[in-house]
Amino acid sequence: MVLGKLRIAGVPDDEQDSIFSPEDPLTFPELLEVQRRKFGQKILVQTKVRREWRRYSHAETYAQAYAIAAGLNDIGLRQGDRVAIILENSPEWVFSYYGIVLNGAIAVPIYYDLKPPEVEAMLQHASPTMAVVSAKVLPKMRALLRDVRTIIVVPDPAARAGVPEQDDARQDIVSFDALTQHANAAARAQVAALTISPDDVASIVFTSGTSGGAKGVMLTHRNFMANLQQVRRSIPFNERDRLVMVLPLHHAFPFTVTVVVAPYVGGEVTFENDLRRIRDRMAEVKPTLFLGVPALFEVMYRNIIHGIETQGRLEQFQRGLRIVEATKQRTGVNIGRIVFRELHKRLGGSLRFMVSGGAALNPQVARDFAMLGVQILQGWGLSEAAPVLSVQRWNPRKFYLSNHYEDHVGSIGEPLDGVEIALIDVPEKELYVHLHGEGELIARGENITPGYWNGEDESRAIKVGGWLRTGDVGRIDEDGHIWITGRSKFVIVLDSGEKVHPDELEEKLELHPLIEDIVVMGRKSRGKTQIVAVVYPNRDAALETLRGVFDETDIRRAVQEAIREQEADIAQYKRISEFMLTDAPLPRTPIRKVMRGHIADSYSFNVNRWAESWRDFLAASSAPADAVESEEEAALSV
Repeated sequence: MVLGKLRIAGVPDDEQDSIFSPEDPLTFPELLEVQRRKFGQKILVQTKVRREWRRYSHAETYAQAYAIAAGLNDIGLRQGDRVAIILENSPEWVFSYYGIVLNGAIAVPIYYDLKPPEVEAMLQHASPTMAVVSAKVLPKMRALLRDVRTIIVVPDPAARAGVPEQDDARQDIVSFDALTQHANAAARAQVAALTISPDDVASIVFTSGTSGGAKGVMLTHRNFMANLQQVRRSIPFNERDRLVMVLPLHHAFPFTVTVVVAPYVGGEVTFENDLRRIRDRMAEVKPTLFLGVPALFEVMYRNIIHGIETQGRLEQFQRGLRIVEATKQRTGVNIGRIVFRELHKRLGGSLRFMVSGGAALNPQVARDFAMLGVQILQGWGLSEAAPVLSVQRWNPRKFYLSNHYEDHVGSIGEPLDGVEIALIDVPEKELYVHLHGEGELIARGENITPGYWNGEDESRAIKVGGWLRTGDVGRIDEDGHIWITGRSKFVIVLDSGEKVHPDELEEKLELHPLIEDIVVMGRKSRGKTQIVAVVYPNRDAALETLRGVFDETDIRRAVQEAIREQEADIAQYKRISEFMLTDAPLPRTPIRKVMRGHIADSYSFNVNRWAESWRDFLAASSAPADAVESEEEAALSV
């Protein structure tokens, strides 16, 4: 491996040192003490249940965390034990996490909506002795938790679901509310006497598993506290900021913002799990920041357009867009916030910017929101980095009075302060930094994982000379902005030596309305590497395009024409050689990354199965769509 161009954000090479100053917390107990002392009665987390707000200040969060910690200690939790958290977002999620790590134990967040085989694999790998589970998801998880010694059940405050009766003498079932009754003086003293080191593991975070099975990333107290300092020095987030959190906390991106950064800077976090109520929450809370993944932002924008069409105001909306674009081109000034002021009111009226993470944001989505006067900053990171590595910096002057962000659409920004990013050659893919200006991005900093849980071979494979191999291929421009061009393991090397990045092609092809979902791969055929694609067609677009009864041949012909249309302005060597149709959506992770490791060698296509899967697909997508704007309320005043 050869190091290529090196960039250290804001720090000369010979001065790179620890991100921590003497007063900064190095562990979660220290973080809790700092936030309690600094912010006291200021609200930290809140949620609305049955029209009633449940609010917890920094001081109350501190008290709850230590009460839960003592209760867990009293029922047998010990340093180094693993505890699964399988909960919807809630204050109890936060209190549970703090209670676990205050005991020197290890939290294992698991997404409550995963399929049973996925959850079972994670439980078997981490071997937790306890699990904190919501009453709502316990029925489908009960059989999977058979080897867990103690199950702590969080009642559903909306449904008032109770704790199930004990049905196995080998397993304890405890109500979350009863934990505080176990918080006796002796247990509190044991928790207070524990010595927790910055290098103790705090979490095992399972990766999304896009290329196969998920791995358990070990993240230490130091990793999280380092990313806290790196994020707060790079993103303006302080005690005046408010967030509406809809992303699930099992994912490292929303977790770090909610459980680590917000407490330290004094921010306020509102949980909303019912996506149909996001608009109401935003109107009530008036958030200053909003976090999302690309799929959510795409749905938000589609729903805005859908609502405008429903009310017959599309022409008025498009006229507003033309005014914004013309003004921007002539003067460089973005007047979207003025022209679309009613939209901003519906988002609370205080939104400064939004942040996208978890996957690559389609550049067109960023442009669309920018025209409305809303900037989406794109960030980049990995679970292995706790998780943020880089982000576009927020500068309102540059957004409203220049073309800076338009010129950098698609960039994932600069490295966070305290994070080093470099490029290395990828000889197996014939990628050389000095020849192509591209290479695999590697990262170094105090936020980087020590490795994978029970995965020594995998841990060694992700490190090179003390750096983390991210697996992402990219380049770094002269100003230090990072641009990702693909995944190193998925780069297609043609027999001619030319390189093709599947992500680039997918992003281009899926812009066609007929192509709902697509994955591009390299396959050997007759001894030659070919570029192939698997396509899940959009049935609504097909009905509009074909206008009548159609069969597989008609669909195939229409998709081929769509591909050729989208490929018109890309190099010949990058074009699709052949494609397969699938009558079911492609396998994706909870944050909508294609699970390339689960793509089959061949696919069949049946029009009737496709119609049935399309109905299911729309039903699964309807909740997020309804969440942003209802059909009756989605129109924007221009």
